[in-house]
Formats: sequence, C-alpha cells, structure tokens
Amino acid sequence: MDLGQVFAGVPRVGRVDGCAYCYPQSDLDLLGGDPALVPDELVGAFAREVTDHWPREQYGLVWRGLAPRILGLLESSPDALLLRGLTYARFSTWPAEEQAAVRGELRAMVTRALAGPPLAVAGLVCAAAHVDHDLRPWLSYLDTVTGADAEIARLARFWAGDLAAGGEPSLWWFPPDPAAPIRDWLCSDALHERLSRLDDRDTLLAIAEL
Repeated sequence: MDLGQVFAGVPRVGRVDGCAYCYPQSDLDLLGGDPALVPDELVGAFAREVTDHWPREQYGLVWRGLAPRILGLLESSPDALLLRGLTYARFSTWPAEEQAAVRGELRAMVTRALAGPPLAVAGLVCAAAHVDHDLRPWLSYLDTVTGADAEIARLARFWAGDLAAGGEPSLWWFPPDPAAPIRDWLCSDALHERLSRLDDRDTLLAIAEL
C-alpha cells in the first residue's frame, strides 16, 4: 500500500496555532502546508513534542498529513516517542483506509527489522503498540511471521536478558506493569514451540530464569 497515495487527500491546516515559544512562525507555517516541504528535523520535532503544545482540532490533520514522513523516520531510527501522539491525534477516528495503512506499514517494518539487531525490532514493536496502547497484538503478530525463527529467537533472548536486568519497554501511556505482555509472550506456547524447533536451549534457559 502506497502511504503517499493513501494520505494525499488529507486537508491542509493552513496556519498552525502551535507553541510560538518553541517554534518560529516559519515552522508553524510549514507544518500547516505541503507535508513534502517539511524538513525531517521538523517532522520529528512535531511528532515527539508534548501534545499540549498543539491545538487538538489541528493536531490530527497535521499528523495525518505527515504520517508517511513520520513512519519513514520511525523505520530509520526506531523511537516510540514518534508515535505517542496518535491518541491525541484521534487515530481511532481516522478513515479506515488510513488506519489500515498505518497498521500495515508498521507490520511490514517490524518484519523487515527482524533481519537487523534485536534492539531495533524491540523499539519498533514498542512504538507500534502506541496505535492501540497495547503491546499484545504486536507480540501476537510476531507469532505469525514465518521464515524468521532464528531472528525471533534472538529477539526473545534480548528481551529475556533485558527484563532480567530490570529493563522495561518504553511505553508512553505508562501502564502499571509495562513488561507484563512481554513476559507473557516469552512464556507463551507459540514461542516455546518455535524455540523448541530450533533446539535453542540458551534462549529457553534465559526465559526460564526470569
């Protein structure tokens, strides 16, 4: 799915009434205009900024217009902060095609990232969880990925080690026990079966020691 085409029809905001202390008028004008003209640095600053710097009636339109750009930044440098504003942007009210495009692109990004370091995969999974404020659907998605047993085992071993050392996922809706869904996934039958097929005793032991 071409994200550019999906989001091409999002109306322009025009003048953005954002925080004038943090952003010069030239930046606010850029954010309200053609998304293609917004510099990457400003795209990232907008997405990471605390949401009370932006009027809610404008924020969703700006986010939707910049969605392909924000997701591109996320893939190149996984950072959950880039997606923490989705709730304020009223993601659940976006047109169904736009919601499906975001979810589909995030799934594709997670799949592609499995070929790289597990830290990047973990970052993308945690970022994607901000779509619904729920890690579980994205952990379940990992169980559906085929042809990546070794890569998912590596991710599981990374998470087991990180949690054992007291680490927690970066979830910006601040659930009371952010690591609980990951612990549940690490102990799930689906992952155990995958690791058993690999005879990956090191990862199974790391999980058992949690």
